[in-house]
Amino acid sequence: MYTFFEQADQQDVKTDAQPQVKLNTYLKFAIDPQTIGLLESEFTQEVLTVRASHVMPVPNKPSCILGILSRHRRVYWAIDLAMLLGFQPLDSNIHLYEVILTSVQDLSLALIVPSIMGVVHLPSNNFENDIFALPATLKPYLKGYVHGEGKEGTAYLLKAEHILQSAILHS
Repeated sequence: MYTFFEQADQQDVKTDAQPQVKLNTYLKFAIDPQTIGLLESEFTQEVLTVRASHVMPVPNKPSCILGILSRHRRVYWAIDLAMLLGFQPLDSNIHLYEVILTSVQDLSLALIVPSIMGVVHLPSNNFENDIFALPATLKPYLKGYVHGEGKEGTAYLLKAEHILQSAILHS
């Protein structure tokens, strides 16, 4: 809301509104049945559902690497994100995978999650950074977290670049 004051031939503008809080866009998804994750939208290329049989297993890789997935003439490592982060792994009887194709610079991965919940817009100053009480396996990948309302619980903002550069995936 703007209020205009006239004085001599000069106009001053006074604003009564609160300072604008910048809203950022995040992809919201389940990491496991009890844990919500967020990724900054700039790192998300595409979200899709694929048959589990389209992920080709690769031997002698860490157990969080489910295999490879081909999409748009590119090949991605398909990662069980929950297992990588130290949570309960995906159910091995799943026939359809929810996939987040994510990319940072030249690195790309297909993150497999139980469900994708959509896009949310949150103020960047809403996130808390005190991660002392969180699981140690999650800390290297965490940028912050925000407390949800009602039964939403806590949503963890993940660092896409740290997931893609994880030592577990490059061993």
